[in-house]
Amino acid sequence: DAMRRFVRQAGVKIVREQAGRILAEKGAVRGVKLCSGEEILAPAVILATGGASYPLTGSTGDGYRMARELGHTVNEIAPSLVPIETEEDWCREVMGLSLKHVVLRVIAPGRKKPLFEELGEMLFTHFGVSGPLVISASSHMRHLEQGKYRMEIDLKPGLDDARLEMRLLRDFEKYHNRDFCNALHDLLPQKLIPVVVSLSAIPPNKKVNQLSRDDRKKV
Repeated sequence: DAMRRFVRQAGVKIVREQAGRILAEKGAVRGVKLCSGEEILAPAVILATGGASYPLTGSTGDGYRMARELGHTVNEIAPSLVPIETEEDWCREVMGLSLKHVVLRVIAPGRKKPLFEELGEMLFTHFGVSGPLVISASSHMRHLEQGKYRMEIDLKPGLDDARLEMRLLRDFEKYHNRDFCNALHDLLPQKLIPVVVSLSAIPPNKKVNQLSRDDRKKV
């Protein structure tokens, strides 16, 4: 509304039509041709179409085409700064869960060294993962034709293997008479416990005092 008032006060005419291409002659811009066929002549044109991320809002990528038609070099576009859709469907079970102070790693197909590794915040959605960490990681995930990327979440980046083992032993000693599925509340967010239990392949009703060292490694 503020922008609308400003342009009206400045005497700007608003035309609600779709631009088809930018008119140019002898190396100089001379206006815009609308999809309706009408031409609007102007000594200068500002190309402000947005990218190709949200077609429903008008960001269809037409701006790249228009720039290319004028002779500009346009690099091949790729998804960037977007949420990530995961192959696993368990993310839906923890939808809305936000993780803080975790490390997210992204490993490219056929590589061992992480393509991205950073400490921060992320969250789970009905289709996968999002949040600041994931948005940042997505800008590194450009070569989709090479295969699928693998994402790893370090929930306890401040603990190495030995200290994490001690933490588990302390918690399991505290809840030694409980079922395994009821002994992780001090370590993990409530929503994440059923997922971890399922992925560990440890029977949820197995008593904590019966867990072996191999079981702890699975956790």
